[in-house]
Amino acid sequence: MLRRFGQCADQFARCFNRQAQRDGASQSLDALFNDSERKSMQAKHGRLSDPGSYEALQHFITDSPWAAEPVWTRLRALVPVRRGMLALDDTSFPKQGTHSVGVKRQYCGALGKIANCQVAVSTILLADQLAWPLTFEWYLPQEWDTDAARRAKAGIPDQIYFREKWRMALAHIRRVLKAGFQLTAVLADADYGSNAAFRRGLERLGLRYGLAIRGALTMWVPRARRARTAAAIAAAIPNREWKRVSWGEGTNGALAARFAARRIRPAKSRGERWLLCERSLANDERKYYLLNLDATATLRALVTLVRGRWPIEQQYRELKDELGIDHFEGRSYCGWAHHTVLTAIAFTFLQVERRRSEGKPRPTLPTVRWWVREIMAVLYVVSNRKLLHLIASFQRNPPLRR
Repeated sequence: MLRRFGQCADQFARCFNRQAQRDGASQSLDALFNDSERKSMQAKHGRLSDPGSYEALQHFITDSPWAAEPVWTRLRALVPVRRGMLALDDTSFPKQGTHSVGVKRQYCGALGKIANCQVAVSTILLADQLAWPLTFEWYLPQEWDTDAARRAKAGIPDQIYFREKWRMALAHIRRVLKAGFQLTAVLADADYGSNAAFRRGLERLGLRYGLAIRGALTMWVPRARRARTAAAIAAAIPNREWKRVSWGEGTNGALAARFAARRIRPAKSRGERWLLCERSLANDERKYYLLNLDATATLRALVTLVRGRWPIEQQYRELKDELGIDHFEGRSYCGWAHHTVLTAIAFTFLQVERRRSEGKPRPTLPTVRWWVREIMAVLYVVSNRKLLHLIASFQRNPPLRR
């Protein structure tokens, strides 16, 4: 496993111009896999088997002038799966204070409410029950864009400016297509799906989509005299037409809900689409989706597509819990961009390791992460003379011996 990890890391060597940067990248990747629970700079450095100076590691992450985008380009080229569904998502990072780059009071998905946080627009390829991070980009709020003093203090490059999230998302999709990925569909939440310009952008790219929408989105049904909201159309569907459909297995059994579908034409759009309506089995909560599949698509095909996005929450949780993508405590734009792409490399290596077990039950990502962590812990012990002497002393004279 160590040999494979080294080979994986070596494939990024050309992304760094100097030997000091290559050494910093190697140390940073090692640190993401060690057994420190926090992935802040000091905690990671303290558990390295060959730590070097703390200042050198900190400089590599926060100040070293290497660009993250060429590393992302290399990572996309190395992803072994080239076809699948692309899930768009806003990833939020709760923060205290006002100095971290891009922080403001806005909707925080991690907390489920308006809070002080940073937000990134990201894409993940979903294929064969595995997830592969392909892009991550900081969302810069408008008030940061126009504040020259804050921009300078956070080290925000001139080419980074305010853009609506849906425009950022379309740029990410073009980047993924340019990298040679075949996208069977694009999945996104209601902030994207309710935006007609975003949907038109996907259609111009010739992509299928299954997008969550808000119940207030207006649309036309055949032979109707006026437009109605998605919620109103769903309310008029007779109970007998709602069908129970399961889309996967969760920890507590089958994941299922009741669904019904209608052919509609969204306002400000040409041609018909599918409106998929969902009712929770537990509390009758309603959700709505818009899809551009063929008119012959079955209800199960519609559900399978839109609910193909559900694993993304687990993947982001593992990125945070296992590799600490949200543990970065610096305030600079450069530091965050560096930390994020290195975390994506580590996550991709773990997914490649999981994928190697063909014909056997596939280990979970936390399991593979535990294997690597234990290897790093052993390396830390055998390279630390004080710990080796302490172990030898305990063997000669065990504590509490009578």
